[in-house]
Amino acid sequence: MNLSPPKSQQPPSNVASSPIILPLDLITELLSFLPVKSLLQFRCVCMSWKILISDSFFVKLHLQRSIQNPRLAVTQESRECSMDVIVSPTSLSHLLENPSKPTTLTNDPYYSLNDKDCRSVAGSCNGLLCLLGLSEDREMWLRFWNPATRAISDKLGHYPADFTGGFEVAFGYDNSTDTYKVVYLQKGMTGVFSLGDNVWRNIESFPLGYYLDNRVHLRDSLNWLGLRSYVDDCDDYDCEYITSIEQFMIVALDLRTETCKELLLPRGFDEVPCYEPSLCVLMDCICFSHLVKKTHLVIWKMMDYGDDDSWTQLLEINLQILKKIDEWSAWVPLHLSKNYDTLILGSTLEHEFAVYNLRDGSIEKTRITNGESSWIYINDYVESLVFCH
Repeated sequence: MNLSPPKSQQPPSNVASSPIILPLDLITELLSFLPVKSLLQFRCVCMSWKILISDSFFVKLHLQRSIQNPRLAVTQESRECSMDVIVSPTSLSHLLENPSKPTTLTNDPYYSLNDKDCRSVAGSCNGLLCLLGLSEDREMWLRFWNPATRAISDKLGHYPADFTGGFEVAFGYDNSTDTYKVVYLQKGMTGVFSLGDNVWRNIESFPLGYYLDNRVHLRDSLNWLGLRSYVDDCDDYDCEYITSIEQFMIVALDLRTETCKELLLPRGFDEVPCYEPSLCVLMDCICFSHLVKKTHLVIWKMMDYGDDDSWTQLLEINLQILKKIDEWSAWVPLHLSKNYDTLILGSTLEHEFAVYNLRDGSIEKTRITNGESSWIYINDYVESLVFCH
């Protein structure tokens, strides 16, 4: 039986089928999930894709997707050349999926700060790294670098810095004005630099004279863990110089209004720790961690940012499972998985990550293999298309 349609109903063999044209909204949605490297290549597909991928709306949409796949930026100083610092973007998925496999840092010379005439990373925000350069004649400058797109700004924000008195530099984002800001802290003076107008402005000085080497960016704020009335001539944390738990506090700078306020620490934090406590951001919340009697690491979470009464104890970890804790190297939280079942911790001087399974209490440690580093520092990081100018 012949089931073929009549000849009159069959399409001519020489007529090409019409091309399938996807709507622009669908193309935008699909592209927004791709990694930066692929998007940079896809700019060559056609002019419309190049325009789309470079559009500020698409850049922000892609950033929203990238935040769901966070990374770490590990900064290492070379033992062979103390003047050279290298930044290694590191995948968190690698740690979660293969916790026993060593984390190998890059030796790609592109990631060297020495070639960029900078000495350190002041902070990381939305895929941009704020680099800090210093000269022998006490001048400081900034550069903004996107490692994923390999774009970097010129030297900006030249500023006289007092190396002897000590200073802090932090980096964050003001969503209300779509502006990246750098904050310079020195005793009795606070300055703010806005990327775009590229000038420094003085604002109200902070209430503290001493800041621990710990700051975090959350939404439109920068937050420092600090001490009131700490000895001026002590550069490092030393519990012997702390007479009261009331000396500890968080200073929060609202980048929208450029005003600061003090936040109290959890009421359960009632004993001066021997080792330096720390701030971090886990699951989009400010968290505070500290050691208790050298036996446990306690992590608190501020459920409602800015509300001192919303602190809740998130975790208490027996240090026996982490083994060595020494005077200079306590473990700090780095990342908590979405389903709250895996916590990644880091020890910068021990050069190790620890992946802690909260369901069964097991832990796996992995070495940060670099072979030539004398120290490392870890920042949160995401890959993005964000512009650095």
